[in-house]
Amino acid sequence: MNWANLLILLLCPLMMLFCMRGHKHHKHHDHHSSDHHSIKELQDQITKLQTDNERLKEQLKSK
Repeated sequence: MNWANLLILLLCPLMMLFCMRGHKHHKHHDHHSSDHHSIKELQDQITKLQTDNERLKEQLKSK
């Protein structure tokens, strides 16, 4: 086996890793805006649940 074949054999897995990393980064960037939207929805739900919880506490105190 000569040096050129060995070099190609060693470069192939390295190139595959770089390509896979690039695809993963690209997908993450595309979902950034949808993640932000999901976080906003979750924050709204938390706020509503906290309000409901406080209302229920007040109802229990009054009984």
